[in-house]
Amino acid sequence: MKMKVSIITKQVILSIAFGGILLCSFLTLASYMAFTRQFRKQYDASIQSISEAARECLTPDDFSQYLITKEKNEAHGVAEKILQDFVDKFDLTLLYVSTVDAPDYTHITYLYNIVKKNSKYKPFPFCYEEDYINKEYNEAARRVFENGESVVSHTFSIRNGSHITAKIPVYDSNGRIVAVLGAQKNVQEFVDTRTSFLKFIIIIELIFAFVFISIFSFYFRKFFINPILFITNETKHFSTYGGKASDSLLTISNKDEIGVLARSLHKMERDICNNIEELTRVTAENERISTELSVAAKIQSDMLNKKYPPFPQRTDFDLFGSMTPAKEVGGDLYDYLMIDDDHLLLTVGDVSGKGVPAALFMGKSKVLIDFYAMLGLSPKEIFERTNTQLCRGNDSGLFVTCWLGIFTFSTGELRFVNAGHPFPVLFQNGTFSYLKSTPNLMLGSIEGIEYTEYTINLNKGDRLFIYTDGVTEATDTQNRLFGEERLLKSMTGTNELSVPDTFKKVRMDIDNFVGEAEQFDDTTMVQFVLK
Repeated sequence: MKMKVSIITKQVILSIAFGGILLCSFLTLASYMAFTRQFRKQYDASIQSISEAARECLTPDDFSQYLITKEKNEAHGVAEKILQDFVDKFDLTLLYVSTVDAPDYTHITYLYNIVKKNSKYKPFPFCYEEDYINKEYNEAARRVFENGESVVSHTFSIRNGSHITAKIPVYDSNGRIVAVLGAQKNVQEFVDTRTSFLKFIIIIELIFAFVFISIFSFYFRKFFINPILFITNETKHFSTYGGKASDSLLTISNKDEIGVLARSLHKMERDICNNIEELTRVTAENERISTELSVAAKIQSDMLNKKYPPFPQRTDFDLFGSMTPAKEVGGDLYDYLMIDDDHLLLTVGDVSGKGVPAALFMGKSKVLIDFYAMLGLSPKEIFERTNTQLCRGNDSGLFVTCWLGIFTFSTGELRFVNAGHPFPVLFQNGTFSYLKSTPNLMLGSIEGIEYTEYTINLNKGDRLFIYTDGVTEATDTQNRLFGEERLLKSMTGTNELSVPDTFKKVRMDIDNFVGEAEQFDDTTMVQFVLK
């Protein structure tokens, strides 16, 4: 009990502390950035205004003469005195006017170099030259001379310590930029003020965080942690003692969500006890249904001719069929029936839907087709009568696509009808192609439909492959269909194989295409080979 209280309390306090630290850090950073931005804005405006005012006392048209003669004139002295007043009055570190040579802007010639009185810096002599390589300074000088920009930069602990510098262009009377005026001011006061501000903010936030965490921890433990631990112990008791519920959760008097949780858990315990009893009953019922489904699957399987060869006494043809259901029982059907010694019935169908209803409808369809076929009716008449019977009492709206053919061995004639079924694959004259015809409506859809009958002749070596759409509509992980083109490609070359080996090759091609994708349709194949 104590261990649980300690762990959850620590987790809550650590979470709150972590959140408080993040919040305080964000506030500190935001305050620090706002303080810095405001001070920099004021310093930037001030140093730029001072620089622009100092530029007004210069005589830029004399600068070229200074560079040639290396001598000062009276105007230079007057300007120098004014610039010194600017430095002293505005507490600048230094103020200079210089030319910087393109293109790299590293060679500097100082025409004015004024420093603060009694400072550690010594002014450069008139027209003093130096090569100063500093990426920031050289880039700023280029921007001043080439673009006429005014550049304000902030420097900390470099050559001249922490300072702010403004660099502005100096124009002659013709509007050409002939020099750069730089004014530098010490910003240690700003740095010290910012540091003091930061320390003050951190101390206040630490005090606030400590007080907040203490008060919150006490409140949270009393009104949240303890009730939650009580609920936890009750659920453990419930699971440990075989799901026996108690009324102890009703002692939690919270009016908030925790109280709702306690009462809901109490109701859940009662419901679980009732559900366990119901589940025991349902499990037994499901086992019974599973057994019945297994029996139904066997009955359906027994309805289909799975023996190979199906007619061992006949050596003039080869025939085989297989059906793989997507569920325990399927809705596909196939059949081959010797009506007499000269006539063979071939049937392949696909019932809409899956499971037991489709299987029952499939069984009914197969019985009707076989019955009418044994009466000696033509394929057209078999479908018309079967359709009439399937439409009657078909409240579930099921239907079946079906292909049916009757082959006459003495003449080689195949008469067939197609009720909305995929076209079979025919091998004839050394070529695989689809045996296409205009399909009629599905069986069981509309009563009174007339079906169209077609006729072709088969010769020795011809093959007929009939299938359901579970073959061509097999789907891979990218929702692509196996399709008619892949089926025709898969069939190519199977004319030398036995019927079972043909099925194996097609099945392997489908499985390789599908990969890990789950299949939702039954797969049925029948092949007839005339030897």
